[in-house]
Amino acid sequence: MEKVPVQSENATDLLSHGPKTRFYIYQRFLNLSSTEMVSLAQLRPSVLNAARHSLHNARLHGNAIFSRSSSFGTTLADDMWGGEEPTAPPVGPTTYYNPITAMRENQPKKDVLEPPKPYHLHVYTTHNNCRIVFTYPSGKLVKNGWWTSGSCGFKGANKSTYEAGYQCAVRAFKRIEEEITTPNFKDGGVSPVTLALKFKGFGWGREAVQKAFMTSEGDNIRSSVVVVEDRTPIKIGGTRAKKARRL
Repeated sequence: MEKVPVQSENATDLLSHGPKTRFYIYQRFLNLSSTEMVSLAQLRPSVLNAARHSLHNARLHGNAIFSRSSSFGTTLADDMWGGEEPTAPPVGPTTYYNPITAMRENQPKKDVLEPPKPYHLHVYTTHNNCRIVFTYPSGKLVKNGWWTSGSCGFKGANKSTYEAGYQCAVRAFKRIEEEITTPNFKDGGVSPVTLALKFKGFGWGREAVQKAFMTSEGDNIRSSVVVVEDRTPIKIGGTRAKKARRL
């Protein structure tokens, strides 16, 4: 078989040759003899397909010069005979300009500060008592930050009255005003002081606390309330409820 001379190394011209000519082209760039080329093709039949694929990619990039550094060069031969691991094909340069990406990269980053977490004012009301608990954002109890109907001087059946809940709210408001003026940063206080009001349960004390916020006693802390939640559990299904108490 007579070897066909090839003078052009342009990727488009190489693809225009026949299969025999391309065989010798691959042989020349791999620096292999005819016997080694046949053995290589038998060991890995896809070698010619890989070469054609590389030539096709070169043609797409526009009259690229076919060189030994292409993806089916010595790396492929080393892979067949136990050489180094083949490297990934080279990635083409990003020639397209994206104005949106460039604008975002050049835009200075703004330091966004998260607002401080609010304090918690828990209001637990039942048909027999009223409890108010004031805690830091972490959940830790504020010093002298709890009130009940009993601690406000109400005894017996009077602990469930409207007045008992109102007095608990008034004393809680005074302690909150102190925390707003001088927050205790050592125990977890933050500034400015914001308040998350959380109700749980039903009773006269619930309505008394709500009304206390709308009176003159709640003027100084009303603007600090940022969250109002009703955390009263609602029974859905479950076991049969206990028989109601009759007096």
